[in-house]
Amino acid sequence: MDKYMSEKKSLNFDFLDESPQKTGEKTSSPKTLDSKPTPVPETGKVSFFEYFKECFTNFSKFAQEHLVTSKPKYLLLAIWLLGIGSAADRLTSADSSSWGEVWAIVLVGGILAGALAYYIGGWFYHVRVGWSKGAGSIDTARNIYTFSSLPISVTAIGSLIFNHMAYGSDYFVTYAYDASSVDVIFGLLALAAIGYSIYISYRGVRDVMHVQKGRGMFWFVIAPAIFYVLILAGSLFE
Repeated sequence: MDKYMSEKKSLNFDFLDESPQKTGEKTSSPKTLDSKPTPVPETGKVSFFEYFKECFTNFSKFAQEHLVTSKPKYLLLAIWLLGIGSAADRLTSADSSSWGEVWAIVLVGGILAGALAYYIGGWFYHVRVGWSKGAGSIDTARNIYTFSSLPISVTAIGSLIFNHMAYGSDYFVTYAYDASSVDVIFGLLALAAIGYSIYISYRGVRDVMHVQKGRGMFWFVIAPAIFYVLILAGSLFE
């Protein structure tokens, strides 16, 4: 019996001796692949194409990861594209004499047009966020406004590129007043781009700026849709 108790105490003492609380020694677990920390992805390492692919295909996630900062990557490029797109459909007319003139005005004028759209349009976008009981900085609102408008801008720029490639200088003579086949195709694409832009804009303010559903639906879906319908109706009756 004494021998059994002696062995039991020895076991208990051995257990306590191995504890870091008694010896002050640090225990180390064997290093395995599972014990390594999972690396956190760095947004700065996202490639150009991956960045804009996510912008167009998963805007809600894109906005949460990239647009909550004051200066997201490629912001100046996005502002420039926004400006080019806003001016593109106004410069292929009888007032233009060559594609060189069109591209010079579009590329240079796009800087000013984009800046105005970003600061003034982005400011009003932030006002609508407030009307919708949302929260967030004006920088975030401007970023969401700018990047969610890119589908419309890219469609307008595509119309210029393909008209230039298809018709050259004849475009200004033959299609000064009548729409070309390219204009018709990109006009239909523009309708889809407008719808998609409105959708991703709404998802962005809902998921990032947490606007109320009903108010957000009105200010970021219904009101923009009415605005674009009026713009399209006005262009048809010119």
